[in-house]
Amino acid sequence: MLIYLFPLALLYIINFALSTLVGKLFFTRGEGIALIYGTVMRNLSIALAIAMTVFKKNGAEIAIIIALAYIVQVQAAAWYVKFSDRIFGMAPEW
Repeated sequence: MLIYLFPLALLYIINFALSTLVGKLFFTRGEGIALIYGTVMRNLSIALAIAMTVFKKNGAEIAIIIALAYIVQVQAAAWYVKFSDRIFGMAPEW
């Protein structure tokens, strides 16, 4: 499983980093965070499944990658929520 976990984690790290950079440079705090969750968290497991199908992996490998993608995705989202104030600054109070 570690063979699949490393590239998957690397993919999420790159996606979070790229989306965070674009969000910080071009958008307000709320829009930047929405961009990150809209791009990184939406349908990546489906995209992985399609990519694995294109590269002719067997069905069991695809199922493992999709299952791992959900685990990594949910944990990464939880960590990102924890660090979003440090990255984008505190939310304005009303």
